[in-house]
Amino acid sequence: MRRAGRWLLLAWLVAALALLGMDGRLPEFIAGAASGSLLLLGLGALVRQQLAPSRYNGPPLPERYRVADDLRRPLVEVVAAAEREASAACWSAGGAGPRTAG
Repeated sequence: MRRAGRWLLLAWLVAALALLGMDGRLPEFIAGAASGSLLLLGLGALVRQQLAPSRYNGPPLPERYRVADDLRRPLVEVVAAAEREASAACWSAGGAGPRTAG
């Protein structure tokens, strides 16, 4: 049934375009339809852009990312920041903390 509905719609569209062509109004119809479509697509893109969440309102980057992005910092500081963050996450999750041998 779905396929028959599409063929019926296509047949009506071709018939309407043929009648517009015989009447001499096909160029105006195509110009109006094209400009209207471009206007609607442009407005849709503008609305989508304005409604998108801002990338500046997100949560701040963890310290390990900020330290790693600073290329002047030595690797020891980057590893230390990552270890501090990992141990803080372990303690805040209710764990027993970092495991030590012994």
